[in-house]
Amino acid sequence: MSERAQWVCELAGLIAAVVGIVVVAVALWSLLGAGLALLAVSVPLVIVGNLRSRESR
Repeated sequence: MSERAQWVCELAGLIAAVVGIVVVAVALWSLLGAGLALLAVSVPLVIVGNLRSRESR
C-alpha cells in the first residue's frame, strides 16, 4: 500500500471515530434531556396528587 493510500485510510478511520463519538454524545444528551423533561413533569403531578389526597381526608 502506498504511503498516500495509508494516510487516506487513517484519515477516514479518524473521521469515522469522531462521527461515532458525536453520534453517541448526541444520543446520550437526548436521553438525558428526555429524562429531565419527564422528571420536570412528574414532580408537579406527584405534588398535586398529594395535595388532592390530603383534601379528600
